Amino acid sequence: MPESILEFSDFPDLLKLDGPVAVILKQTLAPVNEDDPIIFPPTYPMTTFKGRVHTIHDGEYRVSVELPAIAKREKEKGEKESEQASGYNIDRFPDGTNSCEIDSPQSQANRIEPMFKLQHHDLVPQIKIKVGNDADHGTIVNLLDAGHRAGDALVRMSSLADDFHKAFVDAGRGNYFSLAKLAPTSLLFGVWDSRSTQVKIQRILKASIRASNVRECTRSAQFTPAADYVASAAVTADLDKGEGDQNPLSSEGMQHALAVQKIGGVMLTSGSTLARTVNVNLVALRALSAGKDAEQSRSLQLYVLGLALVAATSDQPLNLREGCHLRIKDQTDTYKLIPRRGEGKAIKLDPSVVMKFAMDSAKAFFKLADIPFDKKDHLDAVFETGVAEEFLAIKDKKDRDKVRKLGPITAATLKKFRDQGNDPFKSLMEVIKTTREELAKGNKKILLQIVPALNSVITALNELAENSSLPDEVKVLASEIVTSVSKESDAHATIKMIETKVRDFKKAQKVAGSAEAAAKTP
Repeated sequence: MPESILEFSDFPDLLKLDGPVAVILKQTLAPVNEDDPIIFPPTYPMTTFKGRVHTIHDGEYRVSVELPAIAKREKEKGEKESEQASGYNIDRFPDGTNSCEIDSPQSQANRIEPMFKLQHHDLVPQIKIKVGNDADHGTIVNLLDAGHRAGDALVRMSSLADDFHKAFVDAGRGNYFSLAKLAPTSLLFGVWDSRSTQVKIQRILKASIRASNVRECTRSAQFTPAADYVASAAVTADLDKGEGDQNPLSSEGMQHALAVQKIGGVMLTSGSTLARTVNVNLVALRALSAGKDAEQSRSLQLYVLGLALVAATSDQPLNLREGCHLRIKDQTDTYKLIPRRGEGKAIKLDPSVVMKFAMDSAKAFFKLADIPFDKKDHLDAVFETGVAEEFLAIKDKKDRDKVRKLGPITAATLKKFRDQGNDPFKSLMEVIKTTREELAKGNKKILLQIVPALNSVITALNELAENSSLPDEVKVLASEIVTSVSKESDAHATIKMIETKVRDFKKAQKVAGSAEAAAKTP
């Protein structure tokens, strides 16, 4: 081993505040058959343009200017499917070079994550959710296969919805410990709870594959049907009408078809590079914390670091798609520690040493979380069909958004939404009823500060004050009551004051509603 490459195993050093900012792996790749240097990148729908120009008239002069491609693409984005064609994501630069995306960070993450349900399944909780109640048609989905990870609809409408919602709320407040107990790979590869709490977590491990200086190729193809169905009178000529998919014979593969000069992959040349890059972002990793608990924060960071290094040091299947089967040219992988300032230092990571560190860190994390290591899985979760159907039956998206703002998508939240529609104070009154029962067990006059039951009342009031789906006047009243509560010392008098204010508010609303209805009556 060259002196410039060091064997590295002191993994906790990576978490030091003045430590390196990243661990980088760059692998040189090649097609499995280098004698055939054409590979196929992923395709995306690209808008096609039909010679469109903008004509400028100025006196006797007339100038026709073709609109720039970007301007046209923005203008024509989302047009008819017939005006779109498959294309590759190739960036072209003024010096004539180019860079072609072969596998995106999102795609690489989706390829890497399933290894934590296969060869490295002991490192992370296995969450399996049964979808569908039918014994024959139901299916069981592993969370590690869900496209949006912990933010997926599969989770948001499952029996674990409440646990995940609380974990995202904690994460939004800077405490990622709860989410790591459920779905640590959502911290590793990034997640966005876009349809609930809006919490977005930056990915710690980012991998991608790109090729440079490629040459675009085309290909043509011809399809000949098994028979001439019209000539042989198998079908009437009346059915052979229309073009493309509008012709039923063409649509069903019963007619000659010709594809000319379609995209045919990209060719690697002697001036091309093809590389996979893996970046472990140590700055993002050090930002993970468990709130103010330093011990839990340290354990959390070590756990996720172990997962990141296992993902980085494990060979990935590189059979990306039809026509893009790759291999790694390097015999061994060399990583670089990237400091905050200055040049990176080449290191070598032993996968077996990394695996031991990851397993030790995982066991220590779950021990600190008071979860037996062999009990961390959730194998009997279910997709709540009834809850999902009731939620999806709410036609107006604005109303579904109101449900989301009330909490996780559960039967209890949907009930709260229904109750809120009839009486926004109903949940508060239910809490007050429970509080009265608690107080009945004690003295008639008790200081507010030492009545735990009143904490629930204050919490219910704060929820009303902060609920953006409620009318402003309801939120204002709730805020005013919270302020008044802080000045009271008699718990019984406090409850009576709240009930009076709510009752008066309802009466005023009813009178105002009647007056408004009368004004509209002809």
